[in-house]
Amino acid sequence: MDISVYFRVLRRWIWLIVLAALIGGTVSYAGTRTQPARYQASAIVQVGGYINLANPNADMISNSAALAQTYIALLRTRPVLEGVAQKLKANLSPDVLSGLFQVHLMSGTSLLEVIVTYGDPVVTADVANALVAQLIASSPTNLSKDQQEQLTILQGEIRQANTQLQSSRQELQTVESNLKNVVGQDLAILTERRTELLGTINATQNNLALMTSTTTTLQQSNNINSLRVVESANVPTSPIAESFTSGTLLATFVSALLACVTAFLIEYLNDTLRLPSEVMPLLNVPLLGAIAPFGTKRSYKNKLITWLQPRSTIAEAYRALRVNILFRETQHEESVEHTRFLAVTSSNPSEGKSITTANLAVTFAITGMRVLLIDADLRRPSQHHLFELPNLVGLSSLARTGSKTATPWAEVIQKTDIPNLSLVSSGPIPDNPAELLNAPEVRDAIRGLEQSGEYDMVLIDTPPTLAVADSSIIAKMAKAQLIVVIESGRTRRGAALRTVQQLSSLSLPVLGVVINRLKRRDQDAGYGYYYYYYGSPASLPPDGLRDPSRLPLDSGTRR
Repeated sequence: MDISVYFRVLRRWIWLIVLAALIGGTVSYAGTRTQPARYQASAIVQVGGYINLANPNADMISNSAALAQTYIALLRTRPVLEGVAQKLKANLSPDVLSGLFQVHLMSGTSLLEVIVTYGDPVVTADVANALVAQLIASSPTNLSKDQQEQLTILQGEIRQANTQLQSSRQELQTVESNLKNVVGQDLAILTERRTELLGTINATQNNLALMTSTTTTLQQSNNINSLRVVESANVPTSPIAESFTSGTLLATFVSALLACVTAFLIEYLNDTLRLPSEVMPLLNVPLLGAIAPFGTKRSYKNKLITWLQPRSTIAEAYRALRVNILFRETQHEESVEHTRFLAVTSSNPSEGKSITTANLAVTFAITGMRVLLIDADLRRPSQHHLFELPNLVGLSSLARTGSKTATPWAEVIQKTDIPNLSLVSSGPIPDNPAELLNAPEVRDAIRGLEQSGEYDMVLIDTPPTLAVADSSIIAKMAKAQLIVVIESGRTRRGAALRTVQQLSSLSLPVLGVVINRLKRRDQDAGYGYYYYYYGSPASLPPDGLRDPSRLPLDSGTRR
């Protein structure tokens, strides 16, 4: 696939990609900004006592490193977490605790770092120290009698220190609560007291760390399988810095990427004909022209744009279509003196064939050619709406009159406001359109019209090919070359291909294809260039130009 196809898809769906990126980035930024402040504290534990030995052997070092991995897994077991929850009494369940901390082995050492992240700075430090203490309590010990007595004394001092620590924390909470409601000198006194209490808490925690370390040393003297607190967790004084930029950029990128994937998936699943470059490879017939959208799709008002706004870019597109049709018709003939018949059809209804036929007839007429437009769509006629003419008699009237005169058309042909352009409307809608079109009276009338030479060009608006067989009947009868109109982004590839194959199987010559309602974003390089060289379709003149003297310099001689 040509890389330009990918760029065309991105250009077509750029609005979705930009919108998704904006929504994703905005939601991520807003969500990050509204999150409460979080604090982080860490404690470091040494696995093994080899660091205190003058000549530790390699086995001791390797064993300590191996044991460290075991203690990492042990710290996340439920008995350890339940012990921490009971000790803290902070309404933190084991399941909640398991999500508050991370443990990793420092590279090249046997040191374990326990990192806790939480919204309360005091609780954050307590959880880190409690995890370390519970891990140490779960490790083996081997004490002598003297060591046990010394350990008892240390444990008593640890309890006193914990009592003092708890008292200091309670006072700290009271001080922090009062700080919100005081000003002036009282604020300075309370701030100083808060600083003193934080210092006391940290000093007490350091003492506890030393006593805990001594206790650990006594419990695990000369034991490879021992744990020792290297650094206790201190109460953090400021929250951790959240990275708003990286999260927002990541969310923006991911949202844009998902939008791109969605766009390519939609394009992959879309089986409609959209691009001019797809016509020839798929249908094996030439592209005659491309018409941009204009007006209201389901309205006939002001749809004769080639007459009402002849200097518009849309009218220029129809003139380019006329030139291509004439070139395709005459490229293998030196001269064409007989009446030309062109039939316009589509695959399915509402693809713009009738409006295309009407505007094409106008472009032929304003060159001086004598043009007759026949509305052969006897099921859903529309040409009389476009030209604002009555539909009391028309094509269906030929077979009903049973006229045997040489010129039965005189009774049904209507003059339009456009010089050199006449119209045969559909007439009253019959019950059997296909049989009526195949009637001998209609066949004789078509043959007489061709032999009369009264008109240079006869354009026939026929029904959709895949819906009914009327288009094949009238085209075969008039020996007309067929033009197939497809709507960009609506006509399915399979339907367009079946239309061309069906016409070819009936030996009906397909002159080419017209892409209707081709949006600017779907235009290939070169196609539709004239739409935007002089201005976009949105810049069309507001009022109609019905004065033939003001028509563009695009005239010719009658044939």
